[in-house]
Parts: sequence; C-alpha cells; structure tokens
Amino acid sequence: MKTNKAIMTLLVTGALWLALVLGCSYLKKGAMSPSSSSGGESTGGNDYFPLRVGDTWKYRSTTADGKQSEFNLKVLNDEKEQGNTLYLVETVSTFQPIHDWYSKPAGWVLMHRQEYVKAGNKAEYEPTKQFLKNPLTSGDSWHWHGKGMMGFEIDETNEVSGPETVTVPAGTFEAMKVQTIVVQGVAPVTKIYWYAPGVGLVKSMTDTGSVKSTTELLEYSTQK
Repeated sequence: MKTNKAIMTLLVTGALWLALVLGCSYLKKGAMSPSSSSGGESTGGNDYFPLRVGDTWKYRSTTADGKQSEFNLKVLNDEKEQGNTLYLVETVSTFQPIHDWYSKPAGWVLMHRQEYVKAGNKAEYEPTKQFLKNPLTSGDSWHWHGKGMMGFEIDETNEVSGPETVTVPAGTFEAMKVQTIVVQGVAPVTKIYWYAPGVGLVKSMTDTGSVKSTTELLEYSTQK
C-alpha cells in the first residue's frame, strides 16, 4: 500500500510538472525567420514542431506567487519503429528526467509513449496521442481520448486561433495559439500554448485551479 501511494504521489507531481512543460521546439535566442529549415514532414515556415537530433532549448516557468524554475529539453535520437521515425525528447529539471517519443506523419505530431527515467515508470498512449496538428491553422480543432500512465483515462480538447504577437526572453514571434482542456480523473486543466512557425513552442500557460504558471522560451541551440 505504501509503495502504491508513493507511486501515485510521484505521478501526480510529474503531471503537474508536465503541465508546465508539454510541447517542445527548436528555439533560438532572438527572433527567427519563418523560412528557417526544420525536421519532420512539414518544412520551414510550415513546421510548428521542428525536431532535429542534438538540438537543445531552455525554458523558465513562473508560478502565480512568483516562484521560478528552469528546465532543458534535448532531442536525443531518432529511430525507426514499424516504418515510422520516432524522436526521443528528454526533459531535464529539478524533478527527474522525462523521456517522450514523438512521430511526425503528414499533418500531425503524434505522442507515442512517456517514461519517468529514475522511477522506471513507462507508459504507451493508447491510442497514440494526437498531440498537435502541423501546420496549425486558425479555426482548427481536434479531440483525443485515451489512456496514459498507469492506464488513467485522459480526455483532451484542442482549439486553434491566431496568429498573435508573443514576446518572450528569446524574442518576439508571430505565433498560433492552441487552447487545450485536459480532464484526467479530477477537475479540468486549461493549457494554452503559443507555437511559432519554423521555431516551435515559445510560450505556455497552465491553470490547474490550484496552480497557475507561465512558461517562456529563454534560449536554444541547433545542430546544422
């Protein structure tokens, strides 16, 4: 019983942290031209979620009461699985390393699985999560319902609007806004993401009801 309770506590903590983190991108200090090259099936200004092995980027999250934390993301590798290319993205924070696997079929970014590295907890999304439409168009929407860590039911509804001008420490971007409502056994969580073409995630906001936070891009480094 104590072991199960500890695992549940870990997962809840991780879920709150991921509410600050979700989404990854290739980000550069200063504004970046929409014509920049990127990975995946969409290219340049059409790609809102570029992925290239070796790229790193850094974010800072600030809670409503002013507490701040930083975390780093890196694309560790790409690998073939059943004919698809999966990209392994690592998030490193004060919590623990988290691994996420994505693929990029035409028109989509899909999230396949997630692992809490130190705890050894790993889960497949069933069915594969429709994480993001790519490219993003104002008026787009999609819904995903499935299972994640420990088989918990997850329901997500997403709506796209924009573009909007967004200024963060890394620069000023014209970004598309994605509002996501997540229901996972408790009260709904509202997440808002801003993605810039040819760049990726530049800002996000999370409201769990009890916790509110804003995450902004600080800097990035890409492999040529």
